Amino acid sequence: MANPAASTISPARRDTPDLPWWKTTVIYQIYPRSFKDSNGDGIGDLRGIISKLNYFVYLGVETLWLSPFFTSPQADFGYDISDYKDVDPIFGTMEDFRELVKQCKLRGLRILLDFVCNHTSDRHEWFQKSLRKQGKYKDYYVWTDGKVLPDALFSYHQVSVFGGSAWEWCEERQQFYYHAFLAEQPDLNFRNPDVVEEMSLVMKYWLDLGVDGFRMDAVANLFESEDIFQDNPPSGKDVPPVSHWEYLKPVHNFYVLPECRDLLVHWQNVLDKEKQIDGKERFMVQEFYTDSDTRAAMAEYGAHAFNMDLVEELTVPLSATQMMGLIAKEYTDRPESYWPTFVVGNHDKARPATKYGPRYVDAFNMLLMTLKGTPTIYYGDELGMQDSSVAYEEAQDPFGIKIGPERYALFGRDPCRTPMQWTSETQAGFTTSRKPWLPVGKDHEQRNVQSQKKDEKSHLNLLKEYVALRSKDAFKYGDIGLDCVLNKNVLAFLRFFGSERYLVAINFGQESSTDDHRGGPVAVATGTVVANTGAVSDDLAKGRTIDLSSLTLRPGDGLVIQL
Repeated sequence: MANPAASTISPARRDTPDLPWWKTTVIYQIYPRSFKDSNGDGIGDLRGIISKLNYFVYLGVETLWLSPFFTSPQADFGYDISDYKDVDPIFGTMEDFRELVKQCKLRGLRILLDFVCNHTSDRHEWFQKSLRKQGKYKDYYVWTDGKVLPDALFSYHQVSVFGGSAWEWCEERQQFYYHAFLAEQPDLNFRNPDVVEEMSLVMKYWLDLGVDGFRMDAVANLFESEDIFQDNPPSGKDVPPVSHWEYLKPVHNFYVLPECRDLLVHWQNVLDKEKQIDGKERFMVQEFYTDSDTRAAMAEYGAHAFNMDLVEELTVPLSATQMMGLIAKEYTDRPESYWPTFVVGNHDKARPATKYGPRYVDAFNMLLMTLKGTPTIYYGDELGMQDSSVAYEEAQDPFGIKIGPERYALFGRDPCRTPMQWTSETQAGFTTSRKPWLPVGKDHEQRNVQSQKKDEKSHLNLLKEYVALRSKDAFKYGDIGLDCVLNKNVLAFLRFFGSERYLVAINFGQESSTDDHRGGPVAVATGTVVANTGAVSDDLAKGRTIDLSSLTLRPGDGLVIQL
């Protein structure tokens, strides 16, 4: 089958480009509550992360993205911040954070912080002063008079992402405030220049402490239309009840305004000014579930957004043609400033091993590490961790709890947030507590770091090999060629730089496929296997020279072949 979005391969480059560090790194997302508990209270913490830093050196991972650990009532597990400039006691102290930065720098590791910019906790000092209309804080949030609101407001014309009306009545102020998420997470008013300055100072505070950049949370929700009385139209999606977020199309309160672009430019300037001071590059990446064209438009003004297509858009059963259709968009008709940032799993979505099946774990990890762009891997995905069964009675996720026991299994996020599986011991070596904040996975006796380190064909050690490939010029600096084999089962692409050329071929389908890979840009009859997905036949072992005219790959098989 012809490639629907074939790329044109440029002449082989021989000069080594001077790329910023974030274009050559691997990002590893740590969910602190679930990574490692150091004090036996059942909740992961900063000291626990410090104790495991050599693990990242082992993997070859260079950049750690930490989900929120700031002071918070934990209504949304840290995404409701009551003090942006301090560490919540359940995670440790500021001294612990300083030690974390110090120990990371000693190992050549970088740190990205989750920057929750759209909203604060309702217990934040700013909100408490705003509800009392104190001084400049009066308009720090989005307030409106209830007496002038149309009845439609109360029938979900603007719906919270977590369901129900996005407006909450405040008895003390006698007004409604807007919240894109929980009622405990009031939205900041970024039309107020004082708010913009406050958040810029928060960024500067952490940059001065040594962080290397930010993952910007929920940027699509930063602005609402100035006319708050406009109804969002129905989306046409069959997602009852009407209070569900996806029931409406958020055209008036979801990344539709130029103000959002201007604010992201402003924050990028904050980072650029730091570079002017000390010469060190910082990186900012946006959490944004959007299409490739919008990501490309963002790149034109210096913003980089995660590519969530492989998280959000893939359907089951998998199809290689569908996957390549999504991947190819990242390299076709894109501005020179565009740089893909691929993600396969995160703290809000089902793990790949659960959603697509365990046999595709290594295939996804190989794809993520060999595409042109910056990959982000979610903690535990390197082990093939699966979503754990969490009963509604054990649920911790406020979104899952709010949605109720009947639909919790469909929307609750607890199953993908269970503790990291370090050993086969009780509680998976995560904690000494009898009761961790979420139950550990039932498969931890077989699927854990300690066991997989001993097996050279384990998911963990294969991921380590794929990460190591990124030090080669073809993967570090090289172009990508998509004019290779593509059918419903197998996708293939070329990575090349100077005289280095590698063919990556992976079967993401449901059937075995035998294909001739000699055509197009490959143009050779044989190649040498330098990496595989572990469960391949002996004929496809590392170091084997293979015939490309008749290459058979079973579902889940993948190869990196040096040409």
